[in-house]
Amino acid sequence: MDLPKEYPFIHIYAQRKPRQPVIIKANTEGLCVLLNAIVNALAYPQSNGIAEVFDGDAEYYQVLVQQTSTHEKLAPIPYQEEHEPK
Repeated sequence: MDLPKEYPFIHIYAQRKPRQPVIIKANTEGLCVLLNAIVNALAYPQSNGIAEVFDGDAEYYQVLVQQTSTHEKLAPIPYQEEHEPK
């Protein structure tokens, strides 16, 4: 399904291992929506900044931006859960 190019498109490729880069691919509208979510998270740290976007398959989803001040609040790290000993 093709959506008009005015729609905000973002695809975020998560890390699979430590020290790998996170890659964000987006059109201009998608980057603007993401930037707005970051600004909102900074301005209102008690709530999430939210970017409502579409991925490469034209599926709608939300990107939540949360401000935190401690390392503990960053956990769990997605790639760490997969490789932790059981």
